[in-house]
Amino acid sequence: MKKILVIFSTLVLIFALALSGCSVNRKPAPNNQSPPAKITPNTQTPTPARDTTPASPAHTQASKLAQAAEDVDGVKAATVVITGSTVLVGLETEPDIEDNKTEEIKDKVTEKIKKADNSIKTVSITTDPNLITRLKKVAEGIKDGKPISSFTDELAEITRRIAPKTNTE
Repeated sequence: MKKILVIFSTLVLIFALALSGCSVNRKPAPNNQSPPAKITPNTQTPTPARDTTPASPAHTQASKLAQAAEDVDGVKAATVVITGSTVLVGLETEPDIEDNKTEEIKDKVTEKIKKADNSIKTVSITTDPNLITRLKKVAEGIKDGKPISSFTDELAEITRRIAPKTNTE
């Protein structure tokens, strides 16, 4: 019985060694790619491509209204976004303007914008730097050709934060 146990154990050991010795040795696949070609730096400065697409009528109108707003004394820069008969304006005023003067400037800008375009019913103006930045991003997106409908949520949020000045005459 002892002899059968030794023979059985030896066979199991040989069988185990044979299986482990015959397993596939996994090596990484050889890299047959040639070394990258030497890249020579371009010493010429590329000429910027001119934007030959004409400005959209809405962008042209917004630029016209922004210029009208910037013509008011105390206004450093203006960003305008038009949605229907509503105009959203981000005003950057001169640094030395007092708070009570800011309201006067907003009234003048509202009047000037409504004179520049009779179809405008509502003018919403902000001097909040955060809202001005958001308006600039929307205006830039529209200028780049994105539809205004893609900014609906952003414009609704900006409008909600700005108290509009409406003409009740």
